[in-house]
Amino acid sequence: MTFLKKSMMWIGVFSFLSPFGLVAQTIQISQLKSQKHEVIQTFQSKESNLSAFEKLTWETDIEKAFSRAKKEKKNVMLLIQDPRCKWCKKMKEETLSDPRVQEKLKAYILLKAERKDQKTVKKIEEFTGAIPSFYFMQPDREIFESVIGYFQAEDFLQFLVEIEEEN
Repeated sequence: MTFLKKSMMWIGVFSFLSPFGLVAQTIQISQLKSQKHEVIQTFQSKESNLSAFEKLTWETDIEKAFSRAKKEKKNVMLLIQDPRCKWCKKMKEETLSDPRVQEKLKAYILLKAERKDQKTVKKIEEFTGAIPSFYFMQPDREIFESVIGYFQAEDFLQFLVEIEEEN
């Protein structure tokens, strides 16, 4: 009999012989408490990351955003999203909440719009309906770069650095 089989046999015998299997139940309860703690920590972490995203100054009116861009001599980054989109949420919770990404985003007027916001979406001829979509535009509304989809913080940061170097 192999060592693994012997060990499994003794664990089974020990669990059976322990009073009413209390040792096995204690281990299971301990594991459940640990899993519950991990779930709570994960939820709290995502919640705080989402609030980090919301702390960024986001315009929701396209006219106001471009007015600010001209006044402040900054480019505009438009995020088109949907509140039910899991990749949009993941992008906000992880990537756009990363302090390094947020530091790079200070160079832009940030504009966010929902996919159903026809007032904004109709003005972006390149928009295909895929989300999350990012459009980088000059104050005169000319798009100089765009990207679609979810990106990890490191990849999005590199993308922002490349845009910065090209412009």
